[in-house]
Amino acid sequence: MEHADSLTGGRRPLPGGSWLALPVLVAACAAVASFSAAAPARAAVVWCGAASTLAVAAAVCEVVRRGRALTSVRQREERLLADLEHYCLEVMPPVVEAVRRGEAPGDVLPPSPHPADSDPRLVAAHEKLTDTVVRAVHDRGFQRDSARRAIVDIACRIQAETHRLQADLRGIRSEYPAPGTLGDLTRLEHGVSVVGRAAAGLAVLGGGGPVRQRQKPVPLHDVLRAGSAPIAEYPRIGLHRVAEVAVLGPAVEPLSLVLSELMDNATRYSPPSTKVVVNTEEVVSGIEVSIEDEGVGLTEEAHRHAELLLARARNGLDLEDLGETARMGLRVVGVLAGRLGLGISLRPSTRDGVCAVVFVPYDLLTALPAEACARAGGRPPAR
Repeated sequence: MEHADSLTGGRRPLPGGSWLALPVLVAACAAVASFSAAAPARAAVVWCGAASTLAVAAAVCEVVRRGRALTSVRQREERLLADLEHYCLEVMPPVVEAVRRGEAPGDVLPPSPHPADSDPRLVAAHEKLTDTVVRAVHDRGFQRDSARRAIVDIACRIQAETHRLQADLRGIRSEYPAPGTLGDLTRLEHGVSVVGRAAAGLAVLGGGGPVRQRQKPVPLHDVLRAGSAPIAEYPRIGLHRVAEVAVLGPAVEPLSLVLSELMDNATRYSPPSTKVVVNTEEVVSGIEVSIEDEGVGLTEEAHRHAELLLARARNGLDLEDLGETARMGLRVVGVLAGRLGLGISLRPSTRDGVCAVVFVPYDLLTALPAEACARAGGRPPAR
């Protein structure tokens, strides 16, 4: 293991045989000295040489013993580091990812990944840590799902209440047709619809959607008008060329919400005295709806950030991604675009602003109903 070798410095003690040279050399020197010494001193030299040889041999044996012990410790350290590296880089990431995908902790906890000769204490510690991490990730995911469901439930309740209030206000308008009262009731109904749009967007971010669902196709012109209704500055929206097609019932409310969010952005980030122009154009495989404002446009950095928000939301949004400011508009658009298969792009406007283009595929469109064609004075386009 390269990592383990770097920690031990890559040093290896010399084998024990290479250390035998030293006591042999001392013994040889003692023998030479004994033969060279005078006869009366020869016995003393022999005893001194023998003692020196034994002392050096004992020291060498101790050095060899400690070297082998150090080698064993280093090898054990390398095995521990290898086990830890395998655990951190190969075992835990797939386990955590599986739990995040929603698999049960008991199904993803692996058998012990350690070799048979691993330290039992290390194995027990890793198993305990694995269980703790997996349970924590699972509990965190459960908390996020619970929070998401709670948000969707609250948002759906608000939507249902706004729809009830709108119905009540329409009934009151018919009972009190006086111009002054009628204007006040209209403004109040519009405020309720703005709140309903915010609740629908919140439900989308939580994984739900608009409460109201339609079964029959609705003309695209009516969908555009419905999209412009629940925004604060709806009088600034101007519908120009609108293709004579209808939107399939299940896609009406989500598409209307997408258009509402983009129209709201267009009015919010452009001068109050300007108009926001909405056009449609038939292309090869669908209809493009352009929402063009006359504002200051987007800087390159702002454009990249907006495209990033759309892409992240299209690929799946976590409520934790909202941040502290919780700018919902583009995130709602991205989530619904991913569900419906819409194409969303932001382009420079010919009026020095921003042009948001929504591509609606033919899979979501159908011919105008006969009664709608009669009102429009046209006929369904050929498909």
